[in-house]
Amino acid sequence: MSNQNNETMLRALGWKSSFADLRSAHLAEPDRSLHRVTEVQRTGLIVAPPLSGARSNVPISGKWFQRPERERPTVGDWVVLDTTDGKLLEVLPRSSLLARLSPAGNRTLQLIAANVDSAFVVTSCNADFNVPRLERYVSVVLEAGIEPVIVLTKIDQTPDPQAYQAELRSAFQTVAICGLNALEPAAARALEPWCGEGQTIALLGSSGVGKSTIVNTLMGGDVQRTQAIREEDGKGRHTTTYRSAHLLPQGAVILDSPGMREFQMADTDAGVAELFDDIEALAQACRFRDCAHNAEPGCAVQAALDDGRLDERRFASYKKLKGQ
Repeated sequence: MSNQNNETMLRALGWKSSFADLRSAHLAEPDRSLHRVTEVQRTGLIVAPPLSGARSNVPISGKWFQRPERERPTVGDWVVLDTTDGKLLEVLPRSSLLARLSPAGNRTLQLIAANVDSAFVVTSCNADFNVPRLERYVSVVLEAGIEPVIVLTKIDQTPDPQAYQAELRSAFQTVAICGLNALEPAAARALEPWCGEGQTIALLGSSGVGKSTIVNTLMGGDVQRTQAIREEDGKGRHTTTYRSAHLLPQGAVILDSPGMREFQMADTDAGVAELFDDIEALAQACRFRDCAHNAEPGCAVQAALDDGRLDERRFASYKKLKGQ
């Protein structure tokens, strides 16, 4: 691949002019090349642009598994490879990182996606709809400095999609919300503002909510396998089994990942504060700086609960996410 074609491919994959300092700092030595991780599999990475000879598979050596989880490569990462043997040399500093605590309960970090601009947090008009779970997702997204967009799918499968959207607007007053039927071309138009050239989008949500269908609609064809969900509980099987990236015709890169019904958060104090900025503002008016918002005199939060300005469910969710 010529240098010009390589540069064009890198820009298409989301490389930005603001990353120029990273290139000069990490690729000054000979026999080094820049790539983006497009898939993470058990045996290694798939990268683009491919190495010479169209090789795109990069094995991961044991030393990378000895590093802290946060330093290991994940989908969306920009990496430096040795052009002579294809070995992974470096993972470049990230502009953002989405991660969760492992559902295994061992407190290890599980990386989801790196260098993301926007995150589509996907839910659907069925039994999967769960506002507290969405609040966990959105808190993690905000903590990472990423713009959240709540995508409500299957609006054609309920007699009252407005009720779902109203509940979302009440809980997420400053977050963009898109209600759509992911099978229709109109869905691509609704999501177009976040799909511009050079943008990177992450897809988050449970299995069966329509993430793979969104990818297929945005791509204009079937690139991700989809599967029906069980009507009785709204649960679906994993149709995406590994994290992968797709280059959209609109110019953006979209990062898909397996469904995550459990989403244990790591440190998200800033994300929770941003999502519940109305409660944080009320807390500033409390008489005591260390007010726990229970029965303390002069508590502005309790006053807002008493007169109906603050919703009980919203406050309970805030306390739970704050670990109180």
